[in-house]
Amino acid sequence: MNLPETWVQVTVRALVEDIQPGFAQKPGEEDDGTTPQIRTHNVTPDGKISMEGIKHITASEKELARYSLAVGDVVFNNTNSEEWVGKTAVFDQAGEYVFSNHMTRLRARRELVIPEYLAGYLQLLWSMGYTKTRAKRWVSQSGVESDTLASFKIPLPTLPEQQRIVDVLRQAEVVAKAKQSISKQIDHLVRTAYWEHFGAWYTAEGMIDPVRISDWVADSQYGVSEAMEGHGTHAVLRMNSITTSGWLDLSDLKYASLSKKDIGSTELQDGDLLFNRTNSKELVGKCAIWRPVPGAFSFASYLVRLRLKPEMLPEYLWATLNSAYGKYRLFNSAKQAVSMANVSPTDLGRLTVPLPPRPLQEKFAAFVRAVEELRTQMFSKLTAFTQLQEVVSQQALIGDMTAQWREDHADEVAEAAYTRDALLSELGTNIINSRAKAVFAVSDQADATVRPARDWLLSELSEFQRQVLAAFTEYCQKSGQPLLVEDPDEFSRFCDDDVVTDCLQSFGETIGNRIRRSLSQLSAQGLIAKVTLPKQDPESGERDYLKAFRPLRPEEFTRMNDVQALRKVLSAGVDQLRYFFEVQLDYETSERTGAREMFQVTSLEDDDGKDFIHLIDHGQHYASLDDLRADIARSLKVDAEQVELEAL
Repeated sequence: MNLPETWVQVTVRALVEDIQPGFAQKPGEEDDGTTPQIRTHNVTPDGKISMEGIKHITASEKELARYSLAVGDVVFNNTNSEEWVGKTAVFDQAGEYVFSNHMTRLRARRELVIPEYLAGYLQLLWSMGYTKTRAKRWVSQSGVESDTLASFKIPLPTLPEQQRIVDVLRQAEVVAKAKQSISKQIDHLVRTAYWEHFGAWYTAEGMIDPVRISDWVADSQYGVSEAMEGHGTHAVLRMNSITTSGWLDLSDLKYASLSKKDIGSTELQDGDLLFNRTNSKELVGKCAIWRPVPGAFSFASYLVRLRLKPEMLPEYLWATLNSAYGKYRLFNSAKQAVSMANVSPTDLGRLTVPLPPRPLQEKFAAFVRAVEELRTQMFSKLTAFTQLQEVVSQQALIGDMTAQWREDHADEVAEAAYTRDALLSELGTNIINSRAKAVFAVSDQADATVRPARDWLLSELSEFQRQVLAAFTEYCQKSGQPLLVEDPDEFSRFCDDDVVTDCLQSFGETIGNRIRRSLSQLSAQGLIAKVTLPKQDPESGERDYLKAFRPLRPEEFTRMNDVQALRKVLSAGVDQLRYFFEVQLDYETSERTGAREMFQVTSLEDDDGKDFIHLIDHGQHYASLDDLRADIARSLKVDAEQVELEAL
């Protein structure tokens, strides 16, 4: 991604006065002396603050002073389920608020960055899947520590252009606001109709004809626990597939390849209820009705499928559970664990609800189906505009939407850029030129004997890569031998070693392929050495040569020498030289991070097998070999026509 020349790249740390994680306290209801607390669910997927389900805590004066929120503060979800960690919004509520330990407050340096711009870019990183790759993973949660968040790189235009970008983003929000308004009106319509039909069954003395839900459930079934990816035999509905008001949202699907047994047991039929048994306490108990759509669908283990007996219609129970009464009963039935709450099918079955006559339920069910059809029609017309809004937001945050504006305001931008860069310099910030792909610069006159610092590269690794590097290094130091990754027995011993399992236990059990891929990536980045070693078959006596990895030796910490020498050669006569690289492409990682049909580069070598991966940003996603060729040419300061690539 090439940014405009007047932009620079800096870390989040350079743009904020402080990065403050929140504090833990079990929230309760509003009471005298309590303070409302912003939590993860109060940041919506479209990057806004929602007051729905707000909770209160009792905070001391010291806590209020340290953890208070002011209008313009940026709040970042530092801990959540994997798909939601990283949601970001600008706090916009007047009054006294604090934030939970699952949130991080960023207080922007207003002389450098507009909060809406900072939040917008962090939200873009979340939507593109970047935040997920930087998060630590636990059993059911992921988290981004403050130091990791501070290391995120942010492209920084001048303040006048930031304001222009924020204006564009606000205009693009019109569609989102229209969708939200329609959704709220429909939810209000359903709630009103429910009480008009069944309000008489709720009296001051209690419910009329109360029954246990369990008496009217014909069948209940937990979902599957298979690992989910971007492809598979079935789309798998998850907790975020159900909105807070009880509608299915199929916009962000994951897939799994299921066995015949799982396919049969989790089959979905028209009218099945999907109940969210595990979530945060405010969201546990969400319930939606399944309506058939094209494709094969299943549901995850955090959901339970309920099929009712004929006397109780799904539309009636759905509306009851999503009513104020239903949410109150579910909230009080939830069992709180460390960070999640649970309402089991047994707990749900103990709840009592009225049982109105079947004809009245049928009348209400017909109304719900009509509303569902109307909602689908209205939202389908907004889908194309929503997709356009996402494109507009992305293009705005990389400068494409403001190109003409920059040209028309060139003098203003130049002056603002000078002021910005002077301030960054005064703060001691390392400015990364927008045209540079790597996070370092190598001078053409650099001394080839100077050992380059490698801290920048280590900071770019994901948490999984860092743990693999640590485990690999300790394992090889203990064994005194390189690791033959192409020998199945030796690689299996490595994966089962106590050092490795201790480092990687939080990432799951079947991660052998991921470890092997990470070792190749670490080698491509020059952090470990790739070698070829002979292996003799004890039975046939034949010798084969297998790929292996070993830690770097002290003298090998000068891998940039080859690049520097190459530049010196090129500077003598670039017009006569052509350069050839063999390149290995990784489409899978790009697709997992949302960059579909793009690729990252895992290896870049010349004819002699020398590694030149440092010519590019290893984390960059490319749309074509031409884009990669242009990137390499810029690093070498030659024309793109002089660079030849062969994809392996």
